[in-house]
Amino acid sequence: MAKKKVEYLCEKCGAKFPKWTGRCGHCSAWESLKELTSVASSRSTWVDSGNKPIPLNDIHVDSEAERWKTGVFEFDRVIGGGIVQGSFGLLGGTPGVGKSTLILQLLARIARLNKKALYVTGEESGHQIKQRSNRLLIRQEDILIMVESEVEQILNAMKEHKPDFIVIDSIQTLFTNQFTASAGSVTQVRESANLLMKYAKRNDVSVLLIGHVTKEGDIAGPRTLEHMVDYVLYLEGEKREQHRLLRAVKNRFGTISEVGLFKMTAKGLVEVSKPNNLFVDKFNNPHPGMAIFAANEGTRTLFLEIQVLVGDTEQKNPARTCIGMDRNRLQVIVAVLEKHLQMDFSSNDIYVNLAEGFRVIEPAMDLPVTAALLSSYLLKPLPPKSIFIGEVALTGEFRSVPALQERLYEAARCGFELVFLPELAVKTGKFSQKGVQVVSVKDVQELMSLLS
Repeated sequence: MAKKKVEYLCEKCGAKFPKWTGRCGHCSAWESLKELTSVASSRSTWVDSGNKPIPLNDIHVDSEAERWKTGVFEFDRVIGGGIVQGSFGLLGGTPGVGKSTLILQLLARIARLNKKALYVTGEESGHQIKQRSNRLLIRQEDILIMVESEVEQILNAMKEHKPDFIVIDSIQTLFTNQFTASAGSVTQVRESANLLMKYAKRNDVSVLLIGHVTKEGDIAGPRTLEHMVDYVLYLEGEKREQHRLLRAVKNRFGTISEVGLFKMTAKGLVEVSKPNNLFVDKFNNPHPGMAIFAANEGTRTLFLEIQVLVGDTEQKNPARTCIGMDRNRLQVIVAVLEKHLQMDFSSNDIYVNLAEGFRVIEPAMDLPVTAALLSSYLLKPLPPKSIFIGEVALTGEFRSVPALQERLYEAARCGFELVFLPELAVKTGKFSQKGVQVVSVKDVQELMSLLS
C-alpha cells in the first residue's frame, strides 16, 4: 500500500512545502498554503516505466497520420500546419473575445473530416451551446456535447465514445475526487490536466484545454500548466473591435512566429487571409499624430495605424498611456527626444494607441511611434502613403530590423509610395522595390528636420 504523505501547497503559485507557514516563500502570498494529502500516484506520468534507451533512428513516425488539417486555415497556420495526434494544447483569452465561438467552428470543421469531436463544458448548459450553434449555422449532428466537471466522469465518457478531438471548457471548472480542494485551485487544475494528458498521450487523442486568464493577461492557475501542454495559444483583441489575433506563445510542433487573423461577425469568426486589403483604404487621409507601421508577424506583413496624441497638462505627473504597445518603450522614446532634441515633455500628456485592437512588441515600431509623436507635437501630418520601419537607440540613431525587403515588397503591393528606413540599413542592405521610394533617416535630429 502506498504511503500517504502530507505536504502543503501554495494556491497562488503551486510551490510545495513540507510544513505549514503563514507566508509562501516563493510568491510571498499570505495564508495561501493548504494541506495536500495524496498518495504517490499523484506524481505519476503518462510515460510507462521500464523503458530502455533505443536509437533515435529506430523510432518510426507515420508522417501522413501525424497531422490532420482542421480546415480552419488560420488556426492550422498558427499551430504549424494541423493538429498532431496525441497533442495536448491550451487556448487562453479574455472573457468575451470569442474562444467558445472559435472552438465550435473548429469542431464543426473537424467533424467534416469524419473525426469524432467531443465538447466538454463545465461553464455553460447544453441549451446555451445549442443556441450559439444555431446562430453560427453550425452542422451539429457530428458533435458530442457533455456538461460535466468531474474528471473521472469525463474520462469514462472518453473511453466509451473514443473521440478523436476533445475540447475542455474550461480547465478551471474541473475537479478530481482524488483531492478535496475546490475546482479552480492550483491542486485541482494541475491534477485534472495531468489525468487528461495521460489519456491523450496513451490513446493518441488530441485534447485542447480552454483556460481563463488573469487581469495581467496570463493563463490562470499554476505555471506548470503551460509547461505540461504541447502548445499554448492566445486569442487577442478588444471586444469592441471586430478583429481577433490568434497567437502561439509555445509550440512543440512548429514555430511561434505565425499569427492567425479573424474578423468577428454576427455569424461567428471569419478568417482573414489578406488582412492588408481591409486596412489600407483607411490610410489615405493622414492626420497629425498618425503613422503607418509595417509589422512583421511570421510570414505576414501587416500595416497598422499608430495614433499619438500630445496634449498640454498642468499635472505634476503627466500621463504616459499606451494601448497596444509597451509603456516602457514609450518612456525610452520620450527620453531620447528630450535628450537629443532638447524637447521638454514635462507639461505634456502623451497617449499612444495601436488601432484595431492589435498589440505589437516589435522594436521596429520605434521609428513610426517617434514620427507620430513629433507629428502630433508639431501639428503637421506625415507624408501621405508613407510607412516607417526602424528601431531607436539611446544615442538617438535609428537601427535596422529584420525582414525589411519583405516589408518593402508588401508596401509596393498595397500602393505605398514612401518608406522611411534607418540610414545604416539603406547603405548596407541596398533595399529597393519598384514603385516605392526609400527615404533614409539617420537619427532623431534628421527625422525632426524632415518633418519640420
